[in-house]
Amino acid sequence: MAKPELIVALIAGAVALSSAIISIWGQVKSARVAASLQDLRLAEDRRREREKVVSRYREPLARSAYDLQSRLYNILMKNFIETYYTNGNERERSYAVNNTVFVVAQYFAWTEIIRREIQYIDLGEDAQTRQLTELQDKIYSLWRKDSFGPLFRVFAGEQRAIGECMTRDGSKGSECIGYALFLDEIDKNPSALINTLCEDVRVFSSRLDEAWPRLAAVQNAMIDLLAFLDPEYVRFPKERRTKAPPARPASSPKVKTVQKENGAASAAPG
Repeated sequence: MAKPELIVALIAGAVALSSAIISIWGQVKSARVAASLQDLRLAEDRRREREKVVSRYREPLARSAYDLQSRLYNILMKNFIETYYTNGNERERSYAVNNTVFVVAQYFAWTEIIRREIQYIDLGEDAQTRQLTELQDKIYSLWRKDSFGPLFRVFAGEQRAIGECMTRDGSKGSECIGYALFLDEIDKNPSALINTLCEDVRVFSSRLDEAWPRLAAVQNAMIDLLAFLDPEYVRFPKERRTKAPPARPASSPKVKTVQKENGAASAAPG
């Protein structure tokens, strides 16, 4: 028969072993919980960083998209080129060309700025950020699409180059230069890319049918981008987001009133 001392020792050993196992299990469980919490914190930090970037540039990107789609719509549907370039005075002709190229370059600038910011962010499961990237990629491809022909075609590297030239460091980060500085730059430091776009705008007066498919596709894509950036029409009214048809209507009316690009219809260029 086992001695009482041995039984007590065995029981004590079993209790100690059980305590050790429970302690180790608790430590493992705590480590797993801590790791899970850390993963959640990192995921939340990434989400906040994505939201911060998108929020910071949502307004300027939306504004540039709105300005560009409005100008393209005026060119396609409101005889902007005929009114202000073909039949305009010297000042109007200059504005029609330079400002049209500016709104294109302005969009490239904000796209490039956002591309730089987002490239260092893990998009993860953020559906909205991925959707923004997909919309921008679509627009990116429309500018360079060969099937639209060479007129107003801007290759991928050229889009980025124009965006880089339009970007400056501001007090709150990267920003696009304004129209006044743009005019000063093209006067003092002529750019082959900008000059090519200016020349393309000038020939719209005689080759608009050729340019139409690309201009309409880009204009429509800008409307889609606005639907993502301003879905509730808070900043940009719904009635100013009309999509141009993919091909020129058989009988385009000779409209002399141009849609004002930031408000109601006006006889003056927006």
